[in-house]
Amino acid sequence: MKKLILSVMLAACAAFTANAQTLSFGVKGGLTLSKLTNFDDSKVRPSIFAGGFANIAFNESMSVQPELLYSGQGTKYELLTQTITYRFNYINVPVMFQYRIVPEFYLEAGPQAGFLVSAKTHAGKVTIDVGDATKGVDFGLGFGLGYQFPVGVGVAARYMFGLTNTAENSNESYKNSVAQIGMFYTFKHQHTASGKRKR
Repeated sequence: MKKLILSVMLAACAAFTANAQTLSFGVKGGLTLSKLTNFDDSKVRPSIFAGGFANIAFNESMSVQPELLYSGQGTKYELLTQTITYRFNYINVPVMFQYRIVPEFYLEAGPQAGFLVSAKTHAGKVTIDVGDATKGVDFGLGFGLGYQFPVGVGVAARYMFGLTNTAENSNESYKNSVAQIGMFYTFKHQHTASGKRKR
């Protein structure tokens, strides 16, 4: 099932690229605020995300944006007088469908596949690797919005909620819940479907 979803996402990106009117690239980064659902006394863990994207525009209103992002996630909670922190590091591949209400402002929604890089718990000076107890692939859905200034710089916010239980071989269901707030930059040069470069 996971391979099927990934194959569909890749095939969709290839099809969209073939029919694109404009293809542009950019970088983005910012703050993540994450926690796990159904986790008793779970508190938000702040971290960062960073990566790049390709924006495939079909017209002035509609586009699709596949991204490749590092994302720090997890949660934390208090146990007696000790703070326990779960630190999950993912490489996320969201594919967001964007609709521009006006040229500068857009809404977006789409699926995401996340690949676990590391999973550790920290309590004071003690660190435990919990990668074997955490699922290696996480699927989710995202919704967001953004505003891009004429100079190419923009600001964006997105909420991603997980569809996959992050706990391996557990009757409990803990899913990722992640808010992102950040900035992005779209490079000035854009490539049209005909291969010509537009400035």
